[in-house]
Amino acid sequence: MKSLRRQLTLGLTLSLVGLLTLQWAVVTFTIDHLVQSQMTERMQQEAEGLLAGVTINSRGQPVVEQRLITSGYQRPFSGRYFVVMTDEAHKLQSRSAWDVTLPVTQLAVGEQQVTRITGPEDQPLLFLGHGYRKQQHNITIYIAESLFELQHSLRVFHGIYGALSLLGLLALLALQRWIVLNSLNPLHEIKDNLARVASGELQQINANGPAEVMPLVNEFNRILKSASQKTKRSRLSIGNLAHALKTRLAHLNLLFDSDARIGISQLRASMKVCAEEIHQDVERELKRARLMGDVYTSQQTDLEIEVPKLVATLQKIYSEKQVAFAWQHTAQTKLMIDREDMLELLGNVLDNAFKWCRGQVQLNIQVQLNTSGQRDIQIVVEDDGPGSSAPALETLLQRGMRMDESKPGSGLGLAIVQDIVQHYHGSIALDHSARLGGLRIQLSLMPA
Repeated sequence: MKSLRRQLTLGLTLSLVGLLTLQWAVVTFTIDHLVQSQMTERMQQEAEGLLAGVTINSRGQPVVEQRLITSGYQRPFSGRYFVVMTDEAHKLQSRSAWDVTLPVTQLAVGEQQVTRITGPEDQPLLFLGHGYRKQQHNITIYIAESLFELQHSLRVFHGIYGALSLLGLLALLALQRWIVLNSLNPLHEIKDNLARVASGELQQINANGPAEVMPLVNEFNRILKSASQKTKRSRLSIGNLAHALKTRLAHLNLLFDSDARIGISQLRASMKVCAEEIHQDVERELKRARLMGDVYTSQQTDLEIEVPKLVATLQKIYSEKQVAFAWQHTAQTKLMIDREDMLELLGNVLDNAFKWCRGQVQLNIQVQLNTSGQRDIQIVVEDDGPGSSAPALETLLQRGMRMDESKPGSGLGLAIVQDIVQHYHGSIALDHSARLGGLRIQLSLMPA
């Protein structure tokens, strides 16, 4: 597993090292270039000064006025040298070069040459040559100057600059490490919260993290909350099924204990009734599982995909009826609501409608903005069944209440729907359908 802290530290370290190395290279090149440019310009001025004092004698030999020859050009191996030449045979070299011959060539008028050579006593020299025309003669003047002191000064500068850069790099690395550690501290808090959620100490992650991480935390909290609600409903459904089966089994035990007091035919009839009721209880839960289908956790429900699949399952379950189903919806068919909750809600209300209808069921889903600017999902389900009286409608949402005791069921469907509606801060209303004559269920959901 890759460490985020290690990746950030490595990336920032390489970036800083690369940046400072580039900066050092640029500064070094710039300083060297500027120093050489200044030296070249100064040496060019000295060459022009020498040119002003150069004359050509009758033998074609160049002569320089002594007043223009400074002490630096007269002291042996001083590091400052000049050569004045008219051709290869006629040269004048400064006394400072002593008996060392500097490598020179004749240059054309206006031509300039700047090189670095090794001079007397292995001195590093900057060598400047320029071609001139004077007294109907082509004159080439070379000026050389030692780079030893300059290179020493540059080495000292580069050493100091490198040391300061290294100290700056270490300081920046320490600073970026501190920033990385402080930036990742909220992640450790989130990790601790996750461990406490796993151990059952917390129900939600309460830590605040970076803006890039909080959507993940919020989504995880949503999944935890949704899973808690679904687990609660599943436990309630399983508990009701277990209670119903326990009641039927207790009845069977009573029948077995009383077999001496009742006839065999009556015992068989009672046992058949109990077995049928157990079958109905189990079939009801299997039907609910078929309605839910292969449910996966998703915050988005696509009505165009889910509603046809749900209706096809219901039509198979109630295949003894020819149910005409019609539904309408807004242009927005993808709702930002938990898919499992939506399937359980629609599955229960449509199952109730298919069960009681004579042959017609209608579904209408609309999405609109309410007065507070929130999205409001309106779901209306109507059927052409017998409906119910106004006093009875008030009791249908109570857990375990049923319209007709003669039909199989537990009376939990609409109660489960009411739990889901309350989870989404909505409302549920039961009424008489003026259009179809049966029951009309109107649901309002306000997902966050």
